[in-house]
Amino acid sequence: MSDFMEGGNRFSRINYNAYWANAHLDTRFHINKDAVDENYKHLRDCINHPTTGLLAGKKHQTLNYEWYYYRNLRDLLKIPEIQQSVDTFNTKFEKLYPKTGKARLYLINTESTVLNYVKPIKKTFRRMFFKLMNI
Repeated sequence: MSDFMEGGNRFSRINYNAYWANAHLDTRFHINKDAVDENYKHLRDCINHPTTGLLAGKKHQTLNYEWYYYRNLRDLLKIPEIQQSVDTFNTKFEKLYPKTGKARLYLINTESTVLNYVKPIKKTFRRMFFKLMNI
């Protein structure tokens, strides 16, 4: 299915910001002002639209240079504005989804839910265990 619907893409700005946030982190170069700005924009999207921002971030996460990605992420989190935005996002996410937050994160991390289309249900042991434990 195409990302574009009649009238334009519904999540184009969120997708764009998530793509560039990942592109600046997943590189061998150290972070710079552009990386900080793009990641700040992506965090603003995540604060305003938590589930959509997380889905877009997961969609564009590549980890081509995994060691460098985590190094750049660690360096980025040392910046006070970014750390404040992360804290704001975490508190808003906990406030909006006190009961379903863990389930949402699980579905996003396992890619059971994606941004622009519906994936069919897979009957796996993990799904059965998740339903039994009622996490």
